[in-house]
Amino acid sequence: MPDVIFEQLLILMIVVWTVAVILNRIGIPTVMGELVMGVIVGPSVLGWIHPSEIIDVLAELGIFFIMLHTGVTTEPREFFAALRVSLGVAIVGALVPFGVSLAVALAFGLPFISAVFVGLIMTATAVVVTLKILHDLGLQNTRVARVIIASCVIDDLFALVFFSLVLGIVNDGATNPAALLLVAGKAALFFAVVTAFGYYLYPKFKTAFSDRRGKALTFLLILGLGFGMLAEILGLHIILGAYFAGLFFEEKVASAELVQKVEDRLGGIAYSFLGPIFFISLGFHITFDALKGQALWFVLALTSVCAIGQVLSAGSMARLLKFSWTESWAVGIGMCARAEMAVILASLGLSLAVIDAKTFSIIIFTTFLLNLITPIGLKLCSKGIDRTKPLNGEIHAHEII
Repeated sequence: MPDVIFEQLLILMIVVWTVAVILNRIGIPTVMGELVMGVIVGPSVLGWIHPSEIIDVLAELGIFFIMLHTGVTTEPREFFAALRVSLGVAIVGALVPFGVSLAVALAFGLPFISAVFVGLIMTATAVVVTLKILHDLGLQNTRVARVIIASCVIDDLFALVFFSLVLGIVNDGATNPAALLLVAGKAALFFAVVTAFGYYLYPKFKTAFSDRRGKALTFLLILGLGFGMLAEILGLHIILGAYFAGLFFEEKVASAELVQKVEDRLGGIAYSFLGPIFFISLGFHITFDALKGQALWFVLALTSVCAIGQVLSAGSMARLLKFSWTESWAVGIGMCARAEMAVILASLGLSLAVIDAKTFSIIIFTTFLLNLITPIGLKLCSKGIDRTKPLNGEIHAHEII
């Protein structure tokens, strides 16, 4: 068994390195190659690698480290300022994809509750995939990236809250407002706890962070896992905990040199090792059953309306915030990707028999296509994105827009 694991890990690392060398030279985000290679080396084509518990664990760690690294590279004030101005982008950018996806699912004959599940699944964004694309294009420190990240976080919270409500309807046969309020309350509690911890308790750990014997990176991992466990206990996703643990690790609690060192080490793990394994593993879920007969038209229709609805809705709201036309398109396109959260919600729907295996395959293939559209679109917009706005130090909402 260990020999098989290391053999598959060797194949994965060769794929990661080859994709990076080829695509970086021609300026294409590597996530595109990783997604495609996941299909090629996975069960659907060559069958060199099959989903396994070990790969699933490595993929989950990849998500964790990408979010932790992103938090470290973001100033808390930048994120919360972006969160305030992103609310409209997030709300409209969630309602429109939900509505059009629901309509397509109904048009293809799905029962109403199944169609609602499809709509909610297609509302859940893929912040980790988008972060990787922005990182590959050198856009991770732009105001566009900040608004995309904040909007994706809000949309995923919306999706989790309303998904929980729909689960209550499925399980109980009726709406349960108390359950909805409970989920919303848990999300609010999580934000309150981690924010208070970050602002008031992180400075207390300055010695642990700054002392070389304090193992700053290890201590940050402890906080990331702790915040992640809190998120999981409250019914949220561990990636939120990882992001906020890194968010408050700044020069107030550690030297600039140490922050940079931790950032570099996390970046290497996130983008050269574990992160790419996650993106490749997404391709393992692809089955070509979703390309036969009416299912193919379902995939194409769902992909088209979701992409167009997302770009027009979120992009229009970004334009109202006085982003340039190119930046507005980039915000809409940046929110098109669908991955980890959509897969999780789709798996839950399948396990509850709310959607069948065929619909599950259609959803997974749709997310795959949306993940290919996103890097192409952001690449086309990248030259028109303003990279000159200062992002270090305190900024306010009006400075983002």
